[in-house]
Amino acid sequence: MAAALALPLVSGCTAAPRVRPVKMGDVDTGANSVESVRRQLKGTWELVSLDVVEPSGQKVPAQATGRLTFDEYGNLAMKGTVTGGPNLDPSALNLTGRVTIDPDLHAIRIGGVSAANADAKRIDPKLDASNVRYYAFEGDLLKTTLKNPSGVTTATATWKKVE
Repeated sequence: MAAALALPLVSGCTAAPRVRPVKMGDVDTGANSVESVRRQLKGTWELVSLDVVEPSGQKVPAQATGRLTFDEYGNLAMKGTVTGGPNLDPSALNLTGRVTIDPDLHAIRIGGVSAANADAKRIDPKLDASNVRYYAFEGDLLKTTLKNPSGVTTATATWKKVE
């Protein structure tokens, strides 16, 4: 009889959650971490120079202006124009996307490229956004380098931080 009375009391209890939140450690902010690179990239950069590497290996400067903006959420926006030099599409410096950073390879990949219209999204194959951009910080300058699938440099842009 006691068991029959206790059964409704025991079966009426709700179970406690079995999964507890996992306590995580601090974000790695060391010199070669994603967070460190994000902090260095964050801000507004002006294009100082754009060099296109011809198939012969010769660097050819392009007359270009541009602005690169990187925010704290990993969004990158480039707006610029190419006015002279190698045969480049003028829309080559106009794209917006989300950046994935690989600090070990010193590489960034721009994904989810978007633009206001189809013409702005069109990208010259020499500066294709699907290529990984390799980065290097040199003082207050940022150098981004594009390489083709064979690992040969196809273009280098030099940016100066303004904000």
